[in-house]
Amino acid sequence: MATIKITKKTAKTTLAGLLLFVCFLLISPLIANTQMSARQSATADTHRNASIETLNIASQQPQAQPQGQQQGQQQGQQQGQQQGQSLGQAETLAVKTSAINTADSNTSQPASTSESAPTESASTENALTESASNKTEAAEPASSAVKSEQSERSQQSQQSGAQTEKTTISPYLLRMGSGTLGGNYFVLGQAIGGVISHPKGSLVCGQGGTCGVTGLQALNVATSGSIDNLNKLKAGEIDTGFVQSDIAYWAYTGTGLFENREKQGNLRAIASLYPEAIHILVRRDAQINAIEELIDKRVSVGDRRSGTLLGARLVLDAHNITEDDMQTEYLNNLQAIEKLTAGQLDAMFFSVGVPAPSITALFNENATDYQLLSIADSAQKTIMRAGHYFSPYQIPAGAYNGVEAVNTISVYALWLTTDTMEEALVYELTKALWHDESKRLLQQSATGQSVTIESSLEGVGIPLHDGAKRYYDEIDKRF
Repeated sequence: MATIKITKKTAKTTLAGLLLFVCFLLISPLIANTQMSARQSATADTHRNASIETLNIASQQPQAQPQGQQQGQQQGQQQGQQQGQSLGQAETLAVKTSAINTADSNTSQPASTSESAPTESASTENALTESASNKTEAAEPASSAVKSEQSERSQQSQQSGAQTEKTTISPYLLRMGSGTLGGNYFVLGQAIGGVISHPKGSLVCGQGGTCGVTGLQALNVATSGSIDNLNKLKAGEIDTGFVQSDIAYWAYTGTGLFENREKQGNLRAIASLYPEAIHILVRRDAQINAIEELIDKRVSVGDRRSGTLLGARLVLDAHNITEDDMQTEYLNNLQAIEKLTAGQLDAMFFSVGVPAPSITALFNENATDYQLLSIADSAQKTIMRAGHYFSPYQIPAGAYNGVEAVNTISVYALWLTTDTMEEALVYELTKALWHDESKRLLQQSATGQSVTIESSLEGVGIPLHDGAKRYYDEIDKRF
């Protein structure tokens, strides 16, 4: 058996080796961690350098960006101009009435009915004028396009010898001056505007669509009424408008209210629409039972540019009452009704067709708070001598909730334009108004029910437009 002989020297060597091995085991993880940290640090430096480089590049981009924006804007403007030229007519047809209605519903009145310049509320009147001017500018492209296209079609027709039974208007924005919100003129403007319109994309006539003028879109422009519509027609701010027959005659002849003023000899009638009755609406708690009792009361006689004011003055004159004898206010119909219901007025005049929607609502809400005054026969005769186109009228019992028959006077409302409107267009408008389908649609509103072909020429004291006359001649209805 071999004997292992361990010397002192061997033992020392072995112990040293074991110590070295143990040290190696302890130091190895430290070395590995150090190497890993070094690699992570290098990687971080690389990412940091890359980030710095990216930031440097980004910091240079704002200098080049405005140039790109300018180029984009220039290109956008060029494209917008090209699109605007090709779509200008379509954009014109997109004009809405809400802004117009809002502006006119807050209208104050000028100081004198014989002048259109305002004194009571210049800022509101200027806003209305500016609004109308903007609408005029918006409609000009369509109007010009129509005239140009109609001229081309006329030339082509003459060259080819072709005969066209129906004129196609493409496209056309027709601005209709109506009246104040709540009044029959405005409601009628909505109704007639609907039946004469037939823009591109409409359903077929008789198959769910109206039988209006192909390519035409009517725009109902809220105004203060007859005189305001005449002023706007003269200024070219509307194309057609509703005007009382007596006021239309005075403007055309330069008599009555328009004496010593320039005649509007270019006025032309399209149709007589319906009779307008003078309503004298009073609060019962004001204890007014006759027109003579309006003295010293708070009374609205109508907007200074309205036909209501003219009728009110005729009624007051027939009873020897002046505006100075009352606490007179010159409010449009909507403003007057609001103040009457609030107890801030005792009475108001309102020249409007029967039944008037706003008055209907008033009596439906509380019939016992209000009443309508009658005009005596003797006063009616005096009024008719002064106002040639007025005639006796009775508001039938039951026309308003709880109201018995009321004797008053009336005057016809006319649909007017000027002699500058194309004959072909007015012919189509007249034909569309009296279409059987239009009659059915008009019957759906209380105001429209009074519009009939039988009375289409009643109270017309000015010349018919040639286009309208052509249609009436075709149906053998003589003026």
